[in-house]
Amino acid sequence: MKSGEALTRSPKGGEQSVSVIQRYGHYISQLGPAWIIGAVACGPATLASVAIAGATYGYKMLWVVILSAVFGTTAQYLAARVGILEGMGIIEATEKYLGKSWAWILTIDALLATWLAAMFLMNALAGVTSLVTGLETPYWGVVYGILITLFLVRKGYRKFETVCKILVIFVVACFVATLFMADLSAAGILGGILPNLPGGIDAALMMAAIMGGAVHITIIGMHTYNTNARDWKPKDLPLARFDTVTSMGMAFGLYSVAIFLVAAAVLHPNGIGVKRATDAALALQPLLGDSAMKIFMIGLWAATLSTLSPTFMAGAYFISGKMGWAQNVKDKRFAGAVFAGCLVSMLGPFVKGSFFLLLPLMLALGLTGTPLVIAIILYLLNRSGCTVKNSALLNFMGGLTLLVTSFLAVRFLLTQFGIM
Repeated sequence: MKSGEALTRSPKGGEQSVSVIQRYGHYISQLGPAWIIGAVACGPATLASVAIAGATYGYKMLWVVILSAVFGTTAQYLAARVGILEGMGIIEATEKYLGKSWAWILTIDALLATWLAAMFLMNALAGVTSLVTGLETPYWGVVYGILITLFLVRKGYRKFETVCKILVIFVVACFVATLFMADLSAAGILGGILPNLPGGIDAALMMAAIMGGAVHITIIGMHTYNTNARDWKPKDLPLARFDTVTSMGMAFGLYSVAIFLVAAAVLHPNGIGVKRATDAALALQPLLGDSAMKIFMIGLWAATLSTLSPTFMAGAYFISGKMGWAQNVKDKRFAGAVFAGCLVSMLGPFVKGSFFLLLPLMLALGLTGTPLVIAIILYLLNRSGCTVKNSALLNFMGGLTLLVTSFLAVRFLLTQFGIM
């Protein structure tokens, strides 16, 4: 008998307990693809959206924040299944099973949403840098664009990105700690869990933005390439589910709910509306005092910087997937696609307006392009030749995700055109 085998034969279910521990220990060691997506979702746009919503509407939109984590988890796991079961990204799978026309439509849809996000993120990065340095110029975008592209192409960005994520985690920890100091309203929280639809253009925008932070065509499409790059096979589907639930369901859920509740409990009762990044920083004053502004700005800068590089990569994945190029920075065509996204993003800082208010608009606009990719993914995972079809529960959750995101996206568009 092998030494390891003896450990799995303890009485009264000991064998099963140890095997469960070993399995989840293996899962933890293999985490990765969904955590990249989770890091992008936990970016400045989500921070801005939930902070503005909490400060403006109190607890009323808590149900949207919670559903964004639930539906974000659902959408990302469905995307992971496409990457794993098809062995290719979403653009290639769409062309294979639905034809070139649908592949082109999806590519254009994904690319527009992704490059729009890159522009608004670069606008935010330049804005934060201007606030911190006192030197206000849109040409910060040119500087950052060149530096980020060089880092990506030369593979030197990953360590710096790790530092950025540590800073973001610190800011989130501050919001979580502030929760214990804030005067939370139990009645308000219970009321906010029940679905309600505050009227007005701004409310429709904020609800679409909150949902768009987790259910966005850019990160959904990118995740099919992430899991495929890991070379995960159908046997790894439980691992992909664990990866997605822990990142989007737990980490992202904690991030968005904590920031939202702090804003609802600290800013809303005092009538502090969030129109600039400096307004949102006031939510951390109960914990950090005079240091709140400085720490918040550092975290916002880090969140924006660490979100931009995956956004550039996502655009390159979509272009390369449609053109049949190698999806690696060593391929000059792929590197060129990364640089193209970088050039587009440099236009962002020249857009006028508060960058903190533009971030939710970016997510809301991105949500309008998202139902298409969800519908295509559901088709791919239920077609007759699919080796491992969706369960009834997964189809129900996927269908519900499609229904709610479509409703919020259409409502946002109708209010913008004055129809509602």
